[in-house]
Amino acid sequence: MEDPIRRHPTRAEQLDIVATAIADLARPGDGVLDLGCGTGYLGHLLRQRRGDLRYVGVDRKGESLAAAAANLAPWGDAARLVEGDLDAIAAIAGLEGPWRAIVTVLTFHDLDDQAKARTIGWAARHLAPGGVFLLYDRIRLTEPALFPLQQSLWARLERIHGEGMRTAADFAAYEHDLGTDNRPATLADYAAWFAAAGLAFQPLHLHGNIAVMAGAV
Repeated sequence: MEDPIRRHPTRAEQLDIVATAIADLARPGDGVLDLGCGTGYLGHLLRQRRGDLRYVGVDRKGESLAAAAANLAPWGDAARLVEGDLDAIAAIAGLEGPWRAIVTVLTFHDLDDQAKARTIGWAARHLAPGGVFLLYDRIRLTEPALFPLQQSLWARLERIHGEGMRTAADFAAYEHDLGTDNRPATLADYAAWFAAAGLAFQPLHLHGNIAVMAGAV
């Protein structure tokens, strides 16, 4: 299965970091919950590393879940797909766990801040002892004076990889391009939400404005 999105040059590395971290942590038979699983690419990466796990993917789009069912067929009965909206995660049946790992990949920027905080809190309550919550998403830029450095980094990525992460003429254009539906949070926001949920918090990998973050009870 090829990555169905492939929108920026660091995505493959960061997805590998997420999948490898789960594979190294998990024990045989452990459950992994993927919040916002899309067409199942992370599940595919996990299956390549650890075929002895249980996988549950959640997504709000039925068409994505239909594609995921085909892509994740090698899991057999060890994989289950659930339709549900993270805006109301507590209302989604069948996710009780407890889970050795809960993971979400480039989904949180679609949620408003209240839903982000609720979902992090829900994850903290449904982790098994020693379990982890891995969150991979965009980070909001907030400092106009530092934006030229971000532009330099984006330009470097494009020179090296032949493709860019994103671009904007200036900080005002960056904020305008986010629109109303693309709502990344800051690292400080995430640190506060993880702490409020009783989770230890640590960024594992940050490249450009996209981070892999971890929490543990």
